[in-house]
Amino acid sequence: MLTQGNFDVLPVGDGAKRAQTVQPTVKLRIETIGVPRISDENGRNLTPVGSRNRVIPVILALSPRMTVGRRWLEALLWSDRGPDQASGSLRQALSSIRRQLGDARDILCANRTDIWMTSKDVTIDLLDDQQGVLQRLRAGRDFLEGIDILSEGFEDWLRQERASLLQMAEVELPARALPARLHATEAERPLSWTQEPPRFFLDQDLGLESDKLERFLTDAISTQLTQTVKSHFRADVRALDGTLTPVIVTPGARFAIRVTRINKAFAVLARMTEEPAGRLFWSRQLFIDSRETESMMDTAAALATEASEAMGARSFVASPAQQANVLAAEALADVFSFDPDRLRKAIRTLGRANDIDPHAPRPALKALALAFLALETRNTDRDHLIGEVTDLIRQSRALDSRNALALSFLADVQDLVFEDPQTALSYAKSALRSNPGIGYAYASLGALELRRGAAEAALIAASRAQRQLANSSLEVFSLMRLCVANLTAKDFDAAEQAAQRAAELAPTSQPPLRHLYALRLRRKDYAAARQTLRALRRLDPLFSMQYLRENPEFPAATIRTMQLHKLMDVELG
Repeated sequence: MLTQGNFDVLPVGDGAKRAQTVQPTVKLRIETIGVPRISDENGRNLTPVGSRNRVIPVILALSPRMTVGRRWLEALLWSDRGPDQASGSLRQALSSIRRQLGDARDILCANRTDIWMTSKDVTIDLLDDQQGVLQRLRAGRDFLEGIDILSEGFEDWLRQERASLLQMAEVELPARALPARLHATEAERPLSWTQEPPRFFLDQDLGLESDKLERFLTDAISTQLTQTVKSHFRADVRALDGTLTPVIVTPGARFAIRVTRINKAFAVLARMTEEPAGRLFWSRQLFIDSRETESMMDTAAALATEASEAMGARSFVASPAQQANVLAAEALADVFSFDPDRLRKAIRTLGRANDIDPHAPRPALKALALAFLALETRNTDRDHLIGEVTDLIRQSRALDSRNALALSFLADVQDLVFEDPQTALSYAKSALRSNPGIGYAYASLGALELRRGAAEAALIAASRAQRQLANSSLEVFSLMRLCVANLTAKDFDAAEQAAQRAAELAPTSQPPLRHLYALRLRRKDYAAARQTLRALRRLDPLFSMQYLRENPEFPAATIRTMQLHKLMDVELG
C-alpha cells in the first residue's frame, strides 16, 4: 500500500519553517480512491483544476510530515523537462493550487527547498479511512482515477502504487461485474447481440507433454494477443476455462496456439476458426530461436498484431461494435498505403467508425492520416490542419488516455504536425510501457531517436518495429522506418533491401519508390533506377532529383540529409 514511508524526501528543519506557517482555520479532506477530490469540513468542493494540481496535495498528504523536497517533486511530475522549466512549472502549479483552495490556501506552504502542508489540518482517506478505502477498491474503483500526466517518473510511481493497493485489498470484482462462467460448449452456441462488444474465444492448446518453456511461450503469446486486441479494438476476450482475460475481439471464432520445442527452437502454430462451423480462416506457422529473448517477444507481438487484424476484418455478427471494428481495420490498411486517395478514404472511414463506436485509436489514426496526407500533397492549409488535428487529439485522449496504440499514433502526430519531438517521445515511451508489443510505438521511437542523433538506438527501435509489424497492414511503414534508420547508419545495402521490399508490398506508395530510386542511383545501377523512376512518374509526373533540388519544401528529408538529392537523374528515353 502507498503509505507515508514510501516517499524518498529531503530532510527538513521543522523549527524555522513551521514558525513561518500561518495557522489556517479551515480543515481539508482528501479522497484518492476514484476521481480525486478535496473538500473542506462542510463538504465544499475545493479540488484544483488540472491533473498535476490535483496530485500535488495527495503526494504531500502521504509523505512523512506532509513534506517533500522541491527538486524531488519536480523530477516526479516534470521528468521530461529541464531543471529551470520544471522549477518554473512547479511555482505556477503551487500558485494555482493556493488560489483554488480559497480560504484554505494557507494550509499549503513552501520555501526554497521544501513544500509542505500543515498536517493537523489535513486528513486523507488512505491513512484515516482505510476500511472505506478497501470497500471502494473492492467495488472496482481505482487510485487517482482520471489522472493523466505524461511524466515517466509519475507514471511508474502511479502504476506501482495502484498495484500495491490492489494487492493489499485482494480485490474481487463485485458479483454484478463478474461474467458468467464460460464452458467449452458455449463456443458452439449462437450469441445474441445488442450493444455489447464482440467476443473472441481463446483456446491454449498446450498438450500433455509440453514443458515449462512451451507453456511460458504460449502464455506470452496469449497475453500479448489480449493486450494487442484491447489496443486495436473495443472488445472482450475469454479463455475456455472460464477465466476472464482483459478484453475482446469478434464472436463466433476460436484462436488456438500450439507451441512445440524442437532442440533450441520453438515451432509455433496459430490458427483461427469460425465457430460452430469450424472453418479455418487464418493460420500462421513460425519458428523462434529460444536463445533470443527479444526475438521471442517480437514474434509474439507480430503474431498478435496479424491475428488482431484478421479478426477485426471479419464481420461474423452485425453488431455496431463489430461494424466499427471492420471499418477501422479497412482504414488502417488505407492509411499505411500512403496513397493520397486512400488516405482521404481512410479519413472518412475512421470518422464513420468512431461515430458508430468511439474508441481512442480511431481519432488518433485519423489525425495521423491527415498528417500523412499533408506530407504527400502540396499547398496544405497548415492552420486548418493544426486545428483539426488538435481536436482529434483531444477526442482520443478523452476516450482513453492510456491506450497504447493511440499513444503511438499521437507520437508521430506530435512530431509531424507540431514538430514537438519531446512530447512525441513522451507519447511513444508511454505506449511501450503500457504494451511493449505495440510495434508502431517502436517505429515512432526510432524516428525520434534519429532526431536526437542517436543512430544506433534508432536502428534498434526500427528493427524491433519491423519484426513486430511483419505480415500486418503496417509492414510497409515499418520497412520504410527501417530503411531510413539504415540510411542514417550508412548501411546502404540494408536500406535498399528494406525499400525494395516496401515497394513490392505497396507498388502505388511513393516513399518506398523515392528511396529505392535514390539508392539505386547511388549504387550506379542505372537500369534498375530507370525502372523505378518510370514507376514513380506514373504516380507523380513531376518527380525527379532535379525537382527535389528546386523545391526544398517537398517532403524528402532523409534523401536530402544524406545528400542523395544531388545525384543526377537517369534519362528515361
